[in-house]
Amino acid sequence: MSPSPVQFTRGVPPEEVLLVDELAKITTEVLAERPTEVFQYPRIGGNLGDERLRAALAARHGVDPRQVFVGNGSLQVLDLLSQLLLGPGGGDVVVESPTYDRAGLIFQRHGGRVLGVPLNGDGLDVERLEALVARRRPAFLYTIPDFQNPSGACASEGNRRALVDLAERHDFPIVEDTPYRRLRFRGVEQPALSELAPHRVITVGSLSKVLSPGLRVGYAIGDPGLVAGLAELGEGTYLTPTPLSQAVAARCLELGVVDSAVATAVSFLKPRHDAAVAAAREAFGDQVVAEPGGGYFLSVLARSALPEPEFLAAAADAGVRLARGSAFFPGGLPDGRLFLRLPFQALPEAEFARGVRLLADVLTR
Repeated sequence: MSPSPVQFTRGVPPEEVLLVDELAKITTEVLAERPTEVFQYPRIGGNLGDERLRAALAARHGVDPRQVFVGNGSLQVLDLLSQLLLGPGGGDVVVESPTYDRAGLIFQRHGGRVLGVPLNGDGLDVERLEALVARRRPAFLYTIPDFQNPSGACASEGNRRALVDLAERHDFPIVEDTPYRRLRFRGVEQPALSELAPHRVITVGSLSKVLSPGLRVGYAIGDPGLVAGLAELGEGTYLTPTPLSQAVAARCLELGVVDSAVATAVSFLKPRHDAAVAAAREAFGDQVVAEPGGGYFLSVLARSALPEPEFLAAAADAGVRLARGSAFFPGGLPDGRLFLRLPFQALPEAEFARGVRLLADVLTR
């Protein structure tokens, strides 16, 4: 019997890192203490989210709770933020190339013209970015500086400082997406962009990778006027946030369960990360984009004359399922290259190694 296909398709947390028993216990406690409140509509009119959750997130980020808006997952928060920043006329949105494909689709849906700037192993190509923003000021720049999805790259401190300096000189906001920031396995934590330029940077965060994706808790941190605008748009979109999910998330932050979940995830994922880097280096050499040091992904920009559809079909025939690499590149793949996003978080070490060997064989046929 043939082995099951190797799935390099999604960044789903492995079941082993979900603190299911603790989440169930806390949910039961919340239901016992606040049953009517969590099963009733929350108040409408400028609702920024659960007050205790916002206070806990504000303390974690060192900001005032009035700067925190909590919505139903970070993609929905990003959708509202895009609508607010782009306005009815749309505008240019600068992104990393490659970038998170779902984010790009959101920007386009709100009239954004998505412009990609090449991404290196230590962050955006700042020279190329400066040449672009000098010609046309963007509505905003979207970046995932920590263990980026899809590449795995982590921006250096120097790259981050150069980025906020550019934003200051050319007067555009930065949207910093941070779902993987706390999942660091190696190296020293780099300063968040919001720490370097709090008045210039809007932070989008999520508890999906550090607590539970099923709770659907995402948030934005910005000035009070901006988060009030998000609340107004949110009310017109889904009326109110989800009370039960946010109450459970608040209790988890207050009791240190999120910190425990992060520690569990880091301990579990570090060996998978290290083994994945070694296997990818052996299979693809210098075509590996970056050694992440955290997060869920590493990636390969492979030299190949194969058209992407033909390569994906051959990979599927060989027993490997991949996301379409060109979907991550706003301007299309570089000539003669194929992009392979390789999530390592949900695969045992031997299964990941088998998958990359199969892909390397397809590329060398």
